[in-house]
Amino acid sequence: WEADQDLKALYAKIKATVVKDGLKWSEGLKLVDVAFGVQKIICTAVVNQTLSMDAIIEEITEDLFADEVQSMSMTSMSLL
Repeated sequence: WEADQDLKALYAKIKATVVKDGLKWSEGLKLVDVAFGVQKIICTAVVNQTLSMDAIIEEITEDLFADEVQSMSMTSMSLL
């Protein structure tokens, strides 16, 4: 959660690690300033109805990337 954290590399690592049938991560991302040089990732994911986005967020923030991802939120959802 440092200002110098490579968020593009982190996003690539998340996409490569969190792979599930019915989950499609966007190719691109947007970095948005939060405060004091810290940025956050804005990305898109399309999720099949058989998956839970809440479970995916929990897996990323609590299990796989707990030391790298402080929080995640879903701002909109598209189901297939």
